Amino acid sequence: MTTWISTHGIGAIKDSSSSFAITADKGSALVRPTNPNQLTGWIHFTIPSPPVNNPNLKEVAVDFSSQSASVDTVAVYLANSVKFKEEGLQKDQSFILQITSTSAVYERKGIAVSIFVQFDNVGSNLRLQSVGIQV
Repeated sequence: MTTWISTHGIGAIKDSSSSFAITADKGSALVRPTNPNQLTGWIHFTIPSPPVNNPNLKEVAVDFSSQSASVDTVAVYLANSVKFKEEGLQKDQSFILQITSTSAVYERKGIAVSIFVQFDNVGSNLRLQSVGIQV
């Protein structure tokens, strides 16, 4: 049986170095750049713990739409250690990636998914519906 653990898009947390504006809008998080000199940055999501009998992380899904923006990198953290990272994606709509790392096994230390986003200009936006992990 396939099990997904996920968080809603409105759980988006901007990186401390980011000037992005994140607002809850129509059941999702709307992310917009506010500075024309800072059009890239990280957005983070906390993911609930998986069932005890299902600790292997198999896939990561990012459900979003965009206007002149893309997700370029996805990183999956267990505690403060990166267990999976895919770069150079340039995705402008929802996608799923297989987690190929054999070390992506939950050990009761917390799960986070981080996405690195790129906006074309200050009029661009990204609408995040959810982020999830298949176990």
